Amino acid sequence: MERIRAIIVDDEDHCRSSLTKQLEWSCPQVEVIAQGKTAAEGRELVLKYQPDLVFLDIEMPGGSGFDMIKSLPTIPFKLVFTTAFDEYALQAFKVNAIAYLLKPIDEDELIKTIEKIQIEKNDVVGKKLEKLMNYLSSENNTGKIALPVSDGLEFISTDKILRCEADGNYCTIYVNDGTKMIISKTLKYISDLIKQQKFVRVHQSHIINMDYIKKYIRGKNGTIIMDDGSVIPVSRSKKDDFLEMF
Repeated sequence: MERIRAIIVDDEDHCRSSLTKQLEWSCPQVEVIAQGKTAAEGRELVLKYQPDLVFLDIEMPGGSGFDMIKSLPTIPFKLVFTTAFDEYALQAFKVNAIAYLLKPIDEDELIKTIEKIQIEKNDVVGKKLEKLMNYLSSENNTGKIALPVSDGLEFISTDKILRCEADGNYCTIYVNDGTKMIISKTLKYISDLIKQQKFVRVHQSHIINMDYIKKYIRGKNGTIIMDDGSVIPVSRSKKDDFLEMF
């Protein structure tokens, strides 16, 4: 049985540990030779060890799995994305036939995925990733984002988003027609999804659309009044960056 040298890149310790054990039990041909917690670490490990296979998380602090892929000069390895519930990413993978595993990882799915990628050529992986990046780029250029809701995905134009407010692992999206959506995602998830300069994180719990600012009130940290009358605090750490925008 041909040995597969693999690297796992995931910011969660228990996810790396669990996947390593699952591979030992179910896919003994796969040997985990290194593990990384960030996209930057993952890049260094790939360049150092030249693995046959990389298991790559999507959402990580300091940079996503996509950021790591973009930073590499070439993709001379097989790739399996690992992700928690993220319908937007999963749809992109399905459209472009990219291998992925949904957390928590199912043993049967892991075995099937390894069997599938073993017969896939590396140059095919690179072409698929190029198509994926183009797909994601074109989706972002439409001005719409896909938000996971209870019965699927809701697509919304970013121009209609007034602001976003975090409450633990949930986030409320306020729309300019007075409606709001509550999704089970963090504010960081929203920040990564809306990569437009007009959306600014002014507080740990608040992202605002600069197009809908009505007034800024000076103070110790400052306060923002939005067009809908909502009052948004500006944190001390974000105040200078916010004011420099004007």
